[in-house]
Amino acid sequence: MKSTTYRFSFTLLTGLALACTTPKTDDPAPNHSSSGGKRRPSVTITTVVGGDTKAGNLDGKGTAARFSYPSQMTVDKNENLYVIDQRYSYTGGSVIRRIDPAGNVTTFTKGLYSITDICVDPRDGVTLYAIESGDAQGVASGIFRISADGKATRLNGGSGLNGYEDGPLATAKFYSPRGIAMDITGNLYIADALNYCVRKVNLSTSTVTTLAGKAPVNTALCNYGDGQGKQAEFCTFEDLTLDEAGNVYVPDWGNRRVRKITPDGTVSTYINFGTGYGKDCPRSQATVFQPYRTHYDPASRQLFIVDDTGGSLDVVTPDEYVYSLSHNTVSTDYAENRPGFSHGIFGIAVNQKGDVFILDKFNHCIRKATIRWN
Repeated sequence: MKSTTYRFSFTLLTGLALACTTPKTDDPAPNHSSSGGKRRPSVTITTVVGGDTKAGNLDGKGTAARFSYPSQMTVDKNENLYVIDQRYSYTGGSVIRRIDPAGNVTTFTKGLYSITDICVDPRDGVTLYAIESGDAQGVASGIFRISADGKATRLNGGSGLNGYEDGPLATAKFYSPRGIAMDITGNLYIADALNYCVRKVNLSTSTVTTLAGKAPVNTALCNYGDGQGKQAEFCTFEDLTLDEAGNVYVPDWGNRRVRKITPDGTVSTYINFGTGYGKDCPRSQATVFQPYRTHYDPASRQLFIVDDTGGSLDVVTPDEYVYSLSHNTVSTDYAENRPGFSHGIFGIAVNQKGDVFILDKFNHCIRKATIRWN
C-alpha cells in the first residue's frame, strides 16, 4: 500500500527530461485528438464539486458539497459520477457519493468499510461493482455488487479469507485488492495488490482465476518480468483499466512501468521506466517515473496515465503518441493547499461527452480538465 507521506503536485516538475523525437506524420483525421506531434493539448483545470481544501461530509450542489477523502470514481451511462469517500485511513469506513450531471451531490451507498475502487457494468451502464481491500480490522477483502438504488450485496465469502486462492468465488482468497474493472462480457478484473497479480472473476460461473502474475513466497519482495500468465511478475500496483479489445493496462508503480496484459494473459511492458518529465513523443520512446493510475476512454480511444504517484497526468492517443497534460496545463483555479499536501490526482473518469474529471483526495474535491487540441 502506498504511504500517504508522499507529496503530490499536478504541476510539471522540472528535471532531466528524456529526449523524444517528433515523428513526421500526415495531418490528423477529423475529430482525432492527436497528430503525431503536430498538435498540442491545452489544458484548463476547474474545481466542479467539493470545497477545495475544505473537508467534510455534506451533500449539496457543486462546490457547496463537502468530501472527506475521495478516492477513485466512475461514471455511468447517465453521466452520474460515483465517488468513494472515506476517512483519512482505509480503516475508517467508506461511503459512495453520487454526483448527477447538474452537480448535485447525494450519499448513494453506506455501510461499507474499506472500499478502494468501483466500476460500472458496461452491459447495463448502471450497476456498480466495488472492491474492498480488507484493511479494516475484522473485515476481509470483498467484491460487492451495488444496484441502481444503492443496495450493496457481497459476492464472495465472509471473514478470514485474506490470502491467495483461485477457485469458486465463495471461497477464493485475495490479499489487499485495490482496483476493479469489468469487460463487455461481464468478467471482473481485480488488481490484487499484495498478491502481485491480476485476478479474473467470471461472474457467470462464479469462478476466480489468475490472469497474470503470481503471489510471491516472500510478500516483502516483488520482481519484474514479462511473460505468459503466472510466468510474468509484477511489483506494487493498485489500479487497472481495460480497453475495448479486453487488454488490461496496469500502472506497476513498484516497477516504474506501465504493463499491458492481453486477453490470453500475455504480459508486456507498454511504457518503460525513465527519469524526468515533459514527454511529448511516440509511445515507443516515452517513459514513466512512478505510474499510479490508468484509465481508458473507449469513446476517444485514449489511455490516461497518472504518473509520479499522483503528480502528473499523461495521455496516450490512438496513434500511439504520449502527451504530458500537466506540462500543457495553462490555467487552474486551485485554492491554496494546506501545508504538506499539494494538488494531486487520485482518480480519473471520463463521461460520454469526453469531459475528464480528476479527483484530488487530499484537497477534498473533484476537478474538471478541459482539453483543447491546438
